[in-house]
Amino acid sequence: MQAFSDLKVLIIDDAPIVIVTLKTMLLKLGFNDRNVTYTTNPKKAIAIAKQELFDIIVCDYNFGNKLNGKQIFEELKHHQLLKDESVFILITGDNSSVVVHSIIELKPDDYLLKPFNILRLRERISYTVNRKRALHQLYTAERTQDIHDGLKLCDELLPFYPQYYFVIQKFKAEFLSKLKYFEQSKVVYQNILSRKMYDWAKVGLANSLANLGKIQDADRIISSMLKQSSRNVTARVAAASISLMNKDIPDAIRHLDLASNLVPGNSERELVIVNLCLSVGDNLNALERYRAYLLFNKDTFRNNIYSKINLIRILLYACHNTGVKAKGIWLKEVKSLLSQIVDSNESGQLHDEIELIIAHIALEEGHYSITTAKLNEVHKRGNLSHFYGLYHFSWLLNLMNFDSEFSKMVYKCSTSIWSKDSEQIYASQVNMVERLHETNIDKLNWLEQHYKYIHANSIDLGSLLDIYIEINQRCPFLRTVSIKIVKILAKKWPNNMEHEQVLELIDKCDKVIRQLMDEKELQQQNYNAIYEKLTNTIQIEETVIPIH
Repeated sequence: MQAFSDLKVLIIDDAPIVIVTLKTMLLKLGFNDRNVTYTTNPKKAIAIAKQELFDIIVCDYNFGNKLNGKQIFEELKHHQLLKDESVFILITGDNSSVVVHSIIELKPDDYLLKPFNILRLRERISYTVNRKRALHQLYTAERTQDIHDGLKLCDELLPFYPQYYFVIQKFKAEFLSKLKYFEQSKVVYQNILSRKMYDWAKVGLANSLANLGKIQDADRIISSMLKQSSRNVTARVAAASISLMNKDIPDAIRHLDLASNLVPGNSERELVIVNLCLSVGDNLNALERYRAYLLFNKDTFRNNIYSKINLIRILLYACHNTGVKAKGIWLKEVKSLLSQIVDSNESGQLHDEIELIIAHIALEEGHYSITTAKLNEVHKRGNLSHFYGLYHFSWLLNLMNFDSEFSKMVYKCSTSIWSKDSEQIYASQVNMVERLHETNIDKLNWLEQHYKYIHANSIDLGSLLDIYIEINQRCPFLRTVSIKIVKILAKKWPNNMEHEQVLELIDKCDKVIRQLMDEKELQQQNYNAIYEKLTNTIQIEETVIPIH
């Protein structure tokens, strides 16, 4: 093992007395004074780490209203400021289940509860440094996603480091799972559990079983864990994964919500909940959760131009089918955020994402011709590649009934999902695409059934109008349906609708027809003559409306 005197250490704690105590302990353990750096400021710590790589980082968890230890660790990993053999140790004086579970979820190299003595510090540093040095190739394989090499290393390293049996076997099982060798990963987890009943091994076994189609067996394992402790966050997250496999998205959201209540501030989990809410059309809850996600991450790498773009998208999804007042407030916020993005230096690389947002704003404001033009432009360029941009495009295409274009775009969206993301983010994005595709298929099947019924039956004008109004309510941008409604109304005024309702329907259909059909199409349909006849009908009807 490398001597303590050669190791560079960074101490991050907002209490100067803790820094002094820790530094004194480290010097007594043989660390060199020149190699021990410290700061009380989380942002300064990140800046220091950008200038110099450290072998050991000892970081407090709670910094008040500044970045916490969890976020510092995530920032260091995101900016690649930790070597594969570096050690990150969290320390905290808060032994509450919320903090402890939050630290366990984070998976730092180790953590210490205050107060601790010099012997305990030496023990934890020695064990963790030795483990990281011995197994650094495995950590490298994990970081670089070199799964096959990592799997081979597990078998090569185990005879030399039997003291790290469980660590190596955990790596092996996870590598096998990533390769979808679930039968083999199942065996590894079973062997681990035969020696020690780790929760992570139980969850790993359940995941392997679920992926082998043995969902009931997987569910029994997780249910047993939750029966022992309903506050087991690891089991809650696993239960959500099983619910996703069962296509029970509301139940998955419920489990994840419970996990977040137990351990708040898990950014990935909040993003998964947002994605799942969007997939089932719960746009208001998605907006609320995403605002909370942004607030928690306001000083982190996650607060970037892409997160602002996503906020705009979610605001626009929420505008759909909401009240006039809320829509007005949210559209105002959307335009303000969009202005900030357009004025930024990064706007050039987001041209198509911005065009989609403009198209969506135009849609919500009733400027359908602008929406169509913008969608056509983005489609012709074909430059979109990011998942959330492609999903937004697919969502708009489905809503506007551009179904042939939708089928191509939703496929492109599905292929853009980055499988190397966290398993739950990956699964949530898969569910977003699948549910959107299912929505489109359900709509097309529903339309086909209605059209078949119309063609197969002799239907009076009143009943036919009711059917077309029903279609129009679900698919308001079908031009042919709008034309049919106007033609029928020109011939027969409905007796089962209030006068104002009919006028609103006429205005709605006329707006779609005039904005989504060109002049040649209008002439072919003889639309102006039909609309003039309808206007005369309106005038006649208005003369017979009784005066109250």
